[in-house]
Amino acid sequence: MKHSYIEAAKKLDLFHIEDHSPGFAFWHPNGLRLIEALKSVIRDVHERYGYEEVKTPNITGVELFEQSGHLAKFRQNMFVMEGADGERAYAVRPMSCPNHIRVFDSRRRSYAELPHKLFEFGDVVRNEPSGSLQALFRMRGFCQDDSHVFAMEEQVVEVVADYIAMSRELYLALGFDKVRYQISLRPEQRFGDDALWDKAEGMLRAACGRNDLSWDEEEGGGAFYGPKLEMHLTDKLGRSWQMGTIQLDYVLPRRFNLDYLSRDNQLEVPVILHHAVLGSLERFIGVLLEQYGVDLPGPLRPIQVALVGVRESESAYIRDLATRLKAHGLRVKCFVGDARLGDKVKAAELEHPELLAIAGGRELENGQLAIREGRGAPRVVDRQAFIAEVLARCNG
Repeated sequence: MKHSYIEAAKKLDLFHIEDHSPGFAFWHPNGLRLIEALKSVIRDVHERYGYEEVKTPNITGVELFEQSGHLAKFRQNMFVMEGADGERAYAVRPMSCPNHIRVFDSRRRSYAELPHKLFEFGDVVRNEPSGSLQALFRMRGFCQDDSHVFAMEEQVVEVVADYIAMSRELYLALGFDKVRYQISLRPEQRFGDDALWDKAEGMLRAACGRNDLSWDEEEGGGAFYGPKLEMHLTDKLGRSWQMGTIQLDYVLPRRFNLDYLSRDNQLEVPVILHHAVLGSLERFIGVLLEQYGVDLPGPLRPIQVALVGVRESESAYIRDLATRLKAHGLRVKCFVGDARLGDKVKAAELEHPELLAIAGGRELENGQLAIREGRGAPRVVDRQAFIAEVLARCNG
């Protein structure tokens, strides 16, 4: 079944976009719940692969992007605030790499700390042309799962191979088991000499080989500072979506004069690997909605469990159960009080939960819940069995 992500987003009440702020989303409570659920999955897999999360400024002095070269190469897509009367100009970041470089360079680093893996849910802004904007798929303001690994040259192949394994694990957890790989080679306009580019492109090929992958190659598709490996996901309808990228960079470490203390107490220059697994979280949410519609996987449902009390007398019972479920990290919404039962059930159904359960006087007396599934009669289970089922279905 083909899904429209805009229609699904409206049914789930995720976000809206206003004419006075094109390219920026106003996220509603359910939309923020979905974003935070997605971040939780991303954060978990990054932490298991040794990444440390940071938070850096959205606005910095423009000289940071002058030094990186982004201002020269990317100026038309940046929002720059010119300083008055000779004061410093500021730039809203379009990417996070200069910021992470400053974190790495905030003190002397040792070879024993490498590879040094940083990641951030970086909010970025890019001045995309108005005619190119397309709700979640092409935005001016969005959040990236943005990572930078500072490594010794001999560690690069292993770092890329680990990134491939981490990405495959995350994609599978989110319901995507078909991935196509593509290495994008040196562009015409680039920094660095051909010898460095030869070395960098060879390392990406070696990492793919270590993971027994087949891959395509695209001439001229790399970033100005290095080649990149791209991952293209295939959804249940056979559509391809470009998602993760990792870029190998010998250029920016030299532009920022980065170094680390080697085993022999010599100063050496690290290599930077820039990568994202999903890229724009907003765009990936659009892909998820295209694949699943409102029936998102249990771990990502904005509201995982909806609990309905028949009368006011069941309210305490419902709220106590909700508290127990929330203690397990579940997203629960209660519908209690003296409103009509049919209206409460209808409101609960509009949340599209993984499970909807009702408690009346009989369920209260017997410590049970009536699980509502489709149009058939509710399935009655005791409270402990209900909690166990909820955990199994909502934790993936």
